[in-house]
Amino acid sequence: MEEGESPAMTNMGEAVAPEAGRERGRAARRSPRRIAQAGMILLAAAVAVALRLWVIESDIVEGSSMAPGLRSGDYLLISKLGRGRRVPRRFDVITFRAPLGKDVLIKRVVGLPGEFVWVWDKQVYVGGGRLHEPYVAKWKGAFDAPAGVGRDRVYVLGDNRDQSEDSRVWGPVPLSSVRGRALLVFFPFQRARIIR
Repeated sequence: MEEGESPAMTNMGEAVAPEAGRERGRAARRSPRRIAQAGMILLAAAVAVALRLWVIESDIVEGSSMAPGLRSGDYLLISKLGRGRRVPRRFDVITFRAPLGKDVLIKRVVGLPGEFVWVWDKQVYVGGGRLHEPYVAKWKGAFDAPAGVGRDRVYVLGDNRDQSEDSRVWGPVPLSSVRGRALLVFFPFQRARIIR
């Protein structure tokens, strides 16, 4: 304390030098800012967790069953909105829990609930009409028994039909197994694009 200055009094009646009082004042002003920063960090973390649980996730393509459009090693952004409540649309690329195991698979929806699907001579027929499928890799095409799709299921096929185990092998996929719809490839960057 300099000559002529009187000491400041604390709420306990102690004498405090003016410099110490100023430091306490600065610390008190910083404290609400730090609380606000911590609150923002917690809020951001909560939003990130909620997005990951209920809105969006990423996944990696493994294998060649969706070639040439999706390749092994492609990183995908998956929308989980409407999962379990919304029936995927025809030609949506979806991820789902494998019927025979715990793996997550990715395939394209060709048959919707209540439809009749038949594969014949390299063509897919739904309800008697042939599907136009420009995304399909060349394939040998074999006869597959006609399949009825239950009201709570979808019929899925890989785009690389010769290399894909899909509904032709294990039947239509329950809607309760669907995890989400693939939106885009985001890595590798040279292959980044919206999935159609």
